[in-house]
Amino acid sequence: MKKPCDCGGIMTIHMHTLIYSAKIKITHVPVYTCTECGRYEPLPFIKSDLGKLIHELGESPPKRHISFADKNEWASVLKETFAAGLFAGGMSEVEDAIRSGIQGRIDLLLDVYRVAADLLDRKWMDETGKRISQLTVQSAERAK
Repeated sequence: MKKPCDCGGIMTIHMHTLIYSAKIKITHVPVYTCTECGRYEPLPFIKSDLGKLIHELGESPPKRHISFADKNEWASVLKETFAAGLFAGGMSEVEDAIRSGIQGRIDLLLDVYRVAADLLDRKWMDETGKRISQLTVQSAERAK
């Protein structure tokens, strides 16, 4: 889960706090951060959901605090993975923990989807399907 930075450094994933409109604190936003120049950018597969959230907030939102992990499955899995503690095995151990967390979340959401389908709850099925797609779209893109 590294990528090269334009400066030649290496960018790694971190959870970041964004301040929007000087009033909104958005925590748990997964970003790539460069260890050399300090540049950061949101992970490509969360940009759409982050943009939707900012659009929903409008131009003059009231002061509040939002956890992006409540709005995006990737952010939620990464938050839980990083909160689990230190990884003595380095980056490969972190990547394994993230993969395991994603698979566990997909399995959980598929179980939830099955219950929603059994109850014929179309709204719950649609919501759960969107949550599953947040995780599976990125996995499909990485497999290419």
